[in-house]
Amino acid sequence: MMELLLLLSCCILQSKAFVHLDLLTKQPISQASPTSSISAGKGFGKSDDERNDKEPLKKSYGKSALSPNKNVIDEEGAMEFFFESNEEWKPLFSTIMADTPDVAASDYVKKSEASDAFEFNENTSPWKRLEGIPTDESDREVLAGFLDSMQQSLIEIPVDERTKDDENDLHFLEEGRRMLVCSRFHVVTGVGKGAIEKHDSLFSTCWNEITQLVQEDESDTGSLIVVPECEMNDLSLFADMNVQRPLQWLGIDHKFEVVSVHHGRPAIRLIHKLSDMAVDNPNNKAETM
Repeated sequence: MMELLLLLSCCILQSKAFVHLDLLTKQPISQASPTSSISAGKGFGKSDDERNDKEPLKKSYGKSALSPNKNVIDEEGAMEFFFESNEEWKPLFSTIMADTPDVAASDYVKKSEASDAFEFNENTSPWKRLEGIPTDESDREVLAGFLDSMQQSLIEIPVDERTKDDENDLHFLEEGRRMLVCSRFHVVTGVGKGAIEKHDSLFSTCWNEITQLVQEDESDTGSLIVVPECEMNDLSLFADMNVQRPLQWLGIDHKFEVVSVHHGRPAIRLIHKLSDMAVDNPNNKAETM
């Protein structure tokens, strides 16, 4: 695992996501200097003296993070409401839904038999192909702040290659590789406190990105959608009811990892076909996890 830690440490400092950001802002990503701690043999992160050992790891992966809303709901009623409320999006849903008889949404959406006829480009509506990086300067600044905070949170994970691999090492790898697969970035404004129901722009951005990732059909690809004015609880509820559950109803939830994250500002992260992480077992044989 140590080789993975060192490799990922270097990748985080020179990742394509942050290369994009450097080009946009012409500014350093962070004032921190993580390379100094690496060269000193201490890896990333705070020392044991600086960190409260009882402080739980804040994970953006795993069952707890991926299923933030624990409320018991009428699943059938929620599904009916979702698809009836988004009638104009059914052609898109029918194109990306699983072609299996047990798809829950089949009572509301019929699988398209002519997916080649479905048009998804810069001029289609209500769905459209989006640019991968914001062009608005204020959006770039919002994105820069989020990514800087996200990188800093990785730097602060107490990884120490002088000790035996532990939970912090695994946490660093899991969070870091999820950061690196995101190569598409969006900022959605106008969704403030108590206004999550006015979610048309956020809804369309999420489903446009999902369709983009499905059509490209590449493993380890992802989109990050920053919603700077939204409350984290509201965003988690939105992601649950308008993205996570619908993906399950459409039978394609196994292809995606969807989570609400907060790094200075809240965001939704969509990852398509995240690969298992290879690690070495005590017998030096590669395993996946």
